[in-house]
Amino acid sequence: MSIFLYNPDRKGKQEFISEFVIRTETFEQIFRDIKSGKMVTPEQHYLLFGQRGAGKTTLLLRLKYAVEDHPALSKWLLPVMFNEEQYNIGALGDLWERIAEYLEDHYNFTGITGEMEPLAQQDGFEGAAFKILIRHLDKHKKKILLLVDNIGQLLAKFEELEVRRLREVLQTIPHFRLVGASPIIMDSVFDYQQPFFEFFKMIELQGLTNEESVALLRQLAIVHHQEEKIERIIDNMPSRISTIRTLSGGIPRTMSLLFQIFVDNEHGAALSDLEKVLDAVTPLYKHRMDDLPAQQQKIVDAVALHWEAISVKDLTKQVRLDSKLISAQLRQLEKNQVIEKRATNTKNHIYLLKERFFNIWYLMRYGRKQDRNRVIWLVKFLESWCGKSEIEKRIQDYINKAQNGLLDKHTLEIYGQVYSFFQDIDIETRYLLNESIPEHIVKTTTLSEDDFYYLLNKKLQEEDYSSFLQIALRRDVSGPASRQRAFLYLEHQFIEIIADFSSEKKKEYVQYLRGAPPSSYFCLTLFLIWGEHSLMNSIIFQEPESVLDIANNLINLIQQYRFDKLTDKEEEFFQQIFYTLIVGGYYQLALKVLRVIPMSKQELEIWDKVINYMTSNNGKEVLSSFGAEVEESILIYIESITSVRRSIKKKFPGFSVGKPE
Repeated sequence: MSIFLYNPDRKGKQEFISEFVIRTETFEQIFRDIKSGKMVTPEQHYLLFGQRGAGKTTLLLRLKYAVEDHPALSKWLLPVMFNEEQYNIGALGDLWERIAEYLEDHYNFTGITGEMEPLAQQDGFEGAAFKILIRHLDKHKKKILLLVDNIGQLLAKFEELEVRRLREVLQTIPHFRLVGASPIIMDSVFDYQQPFFEFFKMIELQGLTNEESVALLRQLAIVHHQEEKIERIIDNMPSRISTIRTLSGGIPRTMSLLFQIFVDNEHGAALSDLEKVLDAVTPLYKHRMDDLPAQQQKIVDAVALHWEAISVKDLTKQVRLDSKLISAQLRQLEKNQVIEKRATNTKNHIYLLKERFFNIWYLMRYGRKQDRNRVIWLVKFLESWCGKSEIEKRIQDYINKAQNGLLDKHTLEIYGQVYSFFQDIDIETRYLLNESIPEHIVKTTTLSEDDFYYLLNKKLQEEDYSSFLQIALRRDVSGPASRQRAFLYLEHQFIEIIADFSSEKKKEYVQYLRGAPPSSYFCLTLFLIWGEHSLMNSIIFQEPESVLDIANNLINLIQQYRFDKLTDKEEEFFQQIFYTLIVGGYYQLALKVLRVIPMSKQELEIWDKVINYMTSNNGKEVLSSFGAEVEESILIYIESITSVRRSIKKKFPGFSVGKPE
């Protein structure tokens, strides 16, 4: 990351001026006032305030260069600029001494500090140093434009009497004109009891307008050699400008940080660059959090993790503090530009972090892994940054890279969470996404039942039976209605697929089916359908070993799934398996089937009697022992079985019923 984002003075002067494309109106407003003032009497002083990164330092530096380059002003007005960190200023006397050093270092003054030094340990040093400084300014006929960054931090070091003395100097002595900057609204400016109450002309540096954002992005494009890409975005996708402006809060520094990330389409590079940015701003944001009182830290944490604006009522549940206390702390946080208040149609306002990139940093650093809000900011960005087709393209790119092992674990996780939010995409893309993202995210993106069957039908139409099976066998089916639909669907489609017994695709399908683990309802159903079909063939063509093998496999499958209650279709199907074994004369296997499927005690007893009758040497004697009340039912079953056997024999003359068991 370029150090110039935080230290614009490290750029060359002409480079800096050529890149100064925003805050131009504010600059012109202040500079016109400076040019018009002769400083014969004290002039109006200015205070710029705005979030960190809003451009305060840049604006001060631009004023400095403008005065230096102005042919008339530069003859008598000398810009003296102090940056944020003035560790060697602890008292007002130190300020006069530092100004003297600046004049000697930058404007060829001599002897000022030499006169001050012997007085440093004496009482009254501040007054004496000030008189020396004024005398040298008068000698050279110069005035000072004092540019002080983070002036609140400087004033906080002074005793109250020193602050009042500084106000007196600025108010009565025409040698100094002050333009200060502060990231917070200082109590000394807004509290009527404080020295600088209503002293400055206040200028708030708000988020960039859309026009200013375009100007900044164009300038950033030149720096990053992305001019063509940015012009295409401006011409064809103007909504992206609003998106990056919203995400960054219109903060120029944040927009600069995000620029390269979001013109980059590569998942790995974009996330890697983002994390570098987040890592770079960590000291700044961590310092911001550490400076907050404990209660405010707790409130900011809750607001940040929520991402969307949150009410006081909801905050009370999160932080478990009294609502009045929360409201008071929110007012203070709003005053210091940490929190932004948004009005609603009711008297209850809602609150969010003012700097959205700070919120992003907090979510990425402290958001829980399983909390989808951790990446909601990136979801919102993509929704407005990309059209539907581009989002789908990005997801497909992610799927391809994930399947080929080209994404690191962290990128796989973050973008998996992000893309799981998008439901309005092609059904097949959504399915493939589910197959590619970490398992704990999949549960949030499960296909609806209608979407699932649409996808199955699509694969059947394409005769892509392997994909059909892959999709079907991974489906988790539970509940009677879902099972009923699945059984009917698979039974119908299976018959279609195996209709051509010589089909190579059918062989591939069956091979895949036999090798698949019976872990799902779909897998179980396909095995049962295939088994029932094979069972009938083995019985017709007199293959006892195959019958035993298939039947025992089917029984094991039914036992493994543990059906508690059968659907209508399952009951019909299991009866068909049982009936097929009875027709073939495999009575003991048929009884095993009866023992592993849910069946009423009465029904089980009747079938026991039917098998007892059919395996007995004296059927009439057995039948008479059952009693007249069940004799008719048993005879109906026996006649039905006999009729089926005759039909099979007629179609397949080699068929016969023996005693294979």
